[in-house]
Amino acid sequence: MALRRARSLNDRRSAAAGARPRALCAPDADGLLRIGYIAGSHGLRGALRVRTDDPRSATLGTLERLFVATAAGRREFKLLGTNALGAGYQRVIVEGIGDVSAAEALRGCAVMAAAADLPPLKQGEFYYFQVVGAEVMLTDGRRLGTIEDIMSTGAHDVWVVRDGAREVLVPVIADVVKAMDLGARRVTIEAVPGLLD
Repeated sequence: MALRRARSLNDRRSAAAGARPRALCAPDADGLLRIGYIAGSHGLRGALRVRTDDPRSATLGTLERLFVATAAGRREFKLLGTNALGAGYQRVIVEGIGDVSAAEALRGCAVMAAAADLPPLKQGEFYYFQVVGAEVMLTDGRRLGTIEDIMSTGAHDVWVVRDGAREVLVPVIADVVKAMDLGARRVTIEAVPGLLD
């Protein structure tokens, strides 16, 4: 089974040093997935400075609309343009926000995307949020635990699988991951030597 990591979206790497990282999460009941937050304004014409939860993700630029969670409720905006500012920040221009005070009023608000609006995945790809919480089974039928986190090592991802106090780090490579059923939220792995020690 060829495995490729897809667009990671709401991963945890963007947590500030010393801060408790935000847990990975699935879309809410309305099908919205948090992808970042508004860090402030950018320029004088109402552009938003958005910090994405995954600094490497380019997904924001593929969307036609986004949602902002304000104290008064969610607001939908038509996305007019984005460009990278560096360090995980994006300059985002939305319809209806035309000056600095309107942009600053949204500071700290969560930015969300509809899961249905996300770019389609290629064969063998998945979003991180699709596997978090999935049950991990061994090829011999034993249950290992559930995926609670994902770490990127550069060479490949590693799933943090927990069952109570027990934690196993599972490399996401073809020699280990044998099957993924995202609909059933189940992953089957081969316990290669040393994995369960």
